[in-house]
Amino acid sequence: MKQNSNTELPIDEEVEVSPGFIVERRSFMAVFGGMSLAMLSGTIAKAAIEESSDKNISFDQFLAQANPLAQKLVGDTSISGQELYLRSIAALTSKLHNIPVPTKFNNTGQGKKAEDYKIGFVPGGDPFTVLHWRLEPGAICTPHVHEYGNVVSVGIEGAVRISNYVSTDKFDYEKNETFQIKKTVDQLLTAGSANLVPLNMIHGFQAGPDGARGLDITTRLLPKPERSTPYLSIANKATDEFTGIYDASWAYKS
Repeated sequence: MKQNSNTELPIDEEVEVSPGFIVERRSFMAVFGGMSLAMLSGTIAKAAIEESSDKNISFDQFLAQANPLAQKLVGDTSISGQELYLRSIAALTSKLHNIPVPTKFNNTGQGKKAEDYKIGFVPGGDPFTVLHWRLEPGAICTPHVHEYGNVVSVGIEGAVRISNYVSTDKFDYEKNETFQIKKTVDQLLTAGSANLVPLNMIHGFQAGPDGARGLDITTRLLPKPERSTPYLSIANKATDEFTGIYDASWAYKS
């Protein structure tokens, strides 16, 4: 995976921070390419994680620790760099409590009913954005590719079944015929657990019988493409159960 070139993205206008959800955020996110892990302060990440490992932390305390840590780690978009970034943020979420509830939730349009799947914005993250999602029993988040950012999904209440996939080849977004993807994660996300989604990974999930709430901590790494969100239609049965290979096709939505 190539590292992105030095880019500064002004995002003081309305932007789509998650498929189907637009917020206004007045800040700048600098995405620095070419930063190696050797240049990062590993002691900062270690100290922040250790500090939060033995006690519960409030959302404000999480932001106070996560923001400087994320700013240190966000520049390396290599596979190993993203893994360090996502795991470091996820470690800080494990003791979160008293998470603020957004004053407004927006419908995503993905459910059979408008209230099936809603997302609200929780301010304060930098360089990441924190989204609070709420799923009614059985509601789904349609599988989609994270082609310009990565995500830490955190369970708060209830349970969701999350599936993560990668492409067996480079994505061709103009391709109309069936292609193949590989399931890499099949996880039950419950309160306090996390699911990691690096660049170009597919994820989708479905709430259990009691519904669910959680957070998506999303980080913009690349400019957003002009195309609509690349949703997928995935076969129910694998073509190869052992390796987890599934047939898929694009299912763009307006």
